[in-house]
Amino acid sequence: MGAFTNGEQLRLLLQSLLLGVGIGLLYDVLRALRRHFSCGRAATAVYDTVFWLVLAAALFEFGLVFAIGQNRFFVLAGAACGMAVYFTLLSAMVLAVLGAVLWFISRVWGTAAAAVQWVCGAVQRAGIPEKFRVFAKKFEKSSSIFRGKGIK
Repeated sequence: MGAFTNGEQLRLLLQSLLLGVGIGLLYDVLRALRRHFSCGRAATAVYDTVFWLVLAAALFEFGLVFAIGQNRFFVLAGAACGMAVYFTLLSAMVLAVLGAVLWFISRVWGTAAAAVQWVCGAVQRAGIPEKFRVFAKKFEKSSSIFRGKGIK
């Protein structure tokens, strides 16, 4: 393994900036979910654990694949700067979009659940389950056609 050239180090720095933006985006996705579902302390701990596990795995993989296993501290600084740029420029907009998407999904889910509940109530009021039970009982009896031939 030879030393990185200046161009390769610059490319590595830019890639680490993009890694930082991705880390910031992951944090905002988990933050939007936590806000939408009004999570308690236990769920917040789970979200934080997921974030830190993904962050550790991403930094490890980045160090192995892109930095070729060499310790490059400017990679960590680049990732931190990428996160800072993301939180400064994009975070508010991304949180607004994610909040709107989660709100829309929850409304569609609520409407679908209400429709299913209404259909189940209509089926019960129409007596359809009882009709199926009576119909099934008719098939439980052995047929008179086959009884004489020894077939049940």
